[in-house]
Amino acid sequence: MSSRQLVVIGAGPAGATTALFAARAGLDVLLVDKRRFPRDKICGDAIARKSLGVLRELGIDFGAAVCEPVSRAVLTSPAGHRIEVDLSTRDEPAPHLVCRREIFDERLVRAAREQVEVWEDAAVTDLLHDGMKVRGVICRRDGTDHEVRAQMVVGADGFDSIVARRLGFYRHDPRWYVATRGYYRDLEVAPQTVEVHFVHETLPGFLWVFPTGDGIANVGIGLVHSNIKKRHLRIRDVHEAVLTLPRFRARFARASRIGSVHGWNLPTPDFSRTLCGDGFMLAGDAAGLVDPFSGEGIGNAVVSGKLAAEVAAEVARGASASSYAMRLREAIDTREINLHYKLRTLARHARLIDVLVGRAAAHPDVLSWIRGMTAANDTVATKRALLSPLTYARLWMRGKN
Repeated sequence: MSSRQLVVIGAGPAGATTALFAARAGLDVLLVDKRRFPRDKICGDAIARKSLGVLRELGIDFGAAVCEPVSRAVLTSPAGHRIEVDLSTRDEPAPHLVCRREIFDERLVRAAREQVEVWEDAAVTDLLHDGMKVRGVICRRDGTDHEVRAQMVVGADGFDSIVARRLGFYRHDPRWYVATRGYYRDLEVAPQTVEVHFVHETLPGFLWVFPTGDGIANVGIGLVHSNIKKRHLRIRDVHEAVLTLPRFRARFARASRIGSVHGWNLPTPDFSRTLCGDGFMLAGDAAGLVDPFSGEGIGNAVVSGKLAAEVAAEVARGASASSYAMRLREAIDTREINLHYKLRTLARHARLIDVLVGRAAAHPDVLSWIRGMTAANDTVATKRALLSPLTYARLWMRGKN
């Protein structure tokens, strides 16, 4: 039996970030993953500015990696209205990135290997307990079970986290997104441009087309789990059906899919769930941090990893981990998350999306107004405006002028 100050389960963005920040704080860290890197991970591959900012603190950049910088977004409505939004800022001409997770995660793990011990092909099968306290893990590696004691265990091992399951905290929420992902070659895409298409078949979710920078595009759809169950849908069938809609059919007929279409769960926040306790914390998808409107999860994952490392360092000095949940909820801004749930409810109504996008497409002054809202410093106030009936009345009247 060995002993560490911190064991991190899962070497994705949340786990690798936790390990790296904990190593910077001087902790003795073991990072464990059941896979060997590089490995594929089902994802939309979009890396938002929030993620890149945290990783820059660790000295990690992706300048030499095969990625696509993102400076523009194309948005279409169910009726086919189209707008293009400039995402660049004065300081960052391309503030976001699309990078295949096989590349992105391997870069993070490579940085972690330089600072902490990393066990790959090592599956955590159970937790060690001292009464009600978590005191380590049992890990199967090279056909042998290893007991590793730890002051703190961080479960960053995905939506079906073994930490959450063993402690009885796992719960599948019908508000979760379920998404597909397929890679397509020779698909016509504009450089540095991501696409989001709202179509009737996916509302309040959408179809995305994200170029990954290597002649390949990541294409997927997101649906709310409760809608799938209610309508008895097979999500891969919906994926295929959407690509044969008239506005997409010819474009995808000229492209070729690489491999199969895969599906996965995107756990959105539930602020009543347990995120920490004596000897453990949950981070990333294990904590249910995927944005309920956009479906983006890496930004909140790396924020949770940084915070988990800070709390683990405090625990090593004799403090409690009990503040982690409150601090995490403050860091990801529960006000904004709740607004995003409301925006997703609004997006069920195709006509409202058509009004918003259609007026902007037809009238440059409306598009400028929307861009101004997007650039506003107070994002919560900005999104509240999108929830107001007055906003749509204003768009309707301006569109008639």
